[in-house]
Amino acid sequence: MKRAALYMCVGGLAVQMAASGCSFSASASAQAGGKRVVHGDEAIVVEATQPAAPASKPPVVPKIVKPTLLKAKIVGKKIEISEKVMFDYNKASIKVESHDLLGDVAKVIKEHKNIDKIRIEGHTDADGDAKYNKKLSQKRADAVKSFLVKAGIDGSKLKAVGYGEDKPVASNETEEGKEKNRRVEFNIID
Repeated sequence: MKRAALYMCVGGLAVQMAASGCSFSASASAQAGGKRVVHGDEAIVVEATQPAAPASKPPVVPKIVKPTLLKAKIVGKKIEISEKVMFDYNKASIKVESHDLLGDVAKVIKEHKNIDKIRIEGHTDADGDAKYNKKLSQKRADAVKSFLVKAGIDGSKLKAVGYGEDKPVASNETEEGKEKNRRVEFNIID
């Protein structure tokens, strides 16, 4: 009585599916009709492929979210900013690089609902005509107010005042001092 074994080819390897006492040899020779001789016994060879493993999604790696450091914070009765509000030279148009800064000022105001009134102060150095400087500082304070209103702050909470060169924080005799005097401040008044 001849014994038969069923083999399945998986990834180029022969795997015995059922056997009754015969063994598979790598030296088995192919016969016609899909049969092979295995140590003198016939074996039916079934060619098949292993089903593809289901596509697995890559493991979810939790994102490490760094806390966002705002460029503005409340200190006492002021909203202090970590950089200057920048304007185009001799104009009241706010430079793009200051948009994030003013966006952070708006976030701070929104987070502190108890703030009723903020005075946006525009200041200049002492170069040029005092009347012109006061007018320019007022326009710049108005531009900052307008930006904050567009960012969702109630305009009735904001008061824009241009002081020109009237309130220096440093000497106007040096370039460094003049740079410090050209500024925008946010003072909480209620």
